[in-house]
Amino acid sequence: MNNKLVINSPFSETAKARLQHLTETMDFRGETYTYEHINYRCDETGLEFTTDEMDFENLERVYVQYRAKHDIPSPKELTETRKFYGLSAAKMSEILGLGTNQYRLYEEGQMPSEAIGKMLRSIQTPAVFLGYVEGCKNQMSEEEYSKLCQKIQKHLILDLKKSNNISWFRELFSPRVIGKVAL
Repeated sequence: MNNKLVINSPFSETAKARLQHLTETMDFRGETYTYEHINYRCDETGLEFTTDEMDFENLERVYVQYRAKHDIPSPKELTETRKFYGLSAAKMSEILGLGTNQYRLYEEGQMPSEAIGKMLRSIQTPAVFLGYVEGCKNQMSEEEYSKLCQKIQKHLILDLKKSNNISWFRELFSPRVIGKVAL
């Protein structure tokens, strides 16, 4: 946030406009959110206005609350998840059954629906993501599929070692995984 405290007002050649922070509410997807709204107020006319940057910041404050309430991953988390699996945004979209550019748009800040948000959160778990990969294996070369499954299986093993959770062990050696990827 690089907003100046005082700028020249666009409504008068001599007036100044001052930065103000207000508590506002916004309805987003049928829910009301209270957030800190920033804008400028002209000293001479009393008119309030925002810049494009302020509009983005104000909306992002609401998005952050919506994501937290519905457990939707942030754009940064989505990028990290995709990189974790070593995939392009287009390939991630294909695996998840989204439009060609949709995953990239979510990484850039577009807000997914609550249902898509839950799916995006779930694929952070390698065992869940493996199910999506298996569901679209006919859309990949055998080599591409095998490499991706090996990468996911390595993550499953690392998670198993970290958590000592037996359910990961069962998933790792489940009939759907055994034989598909060499240990």
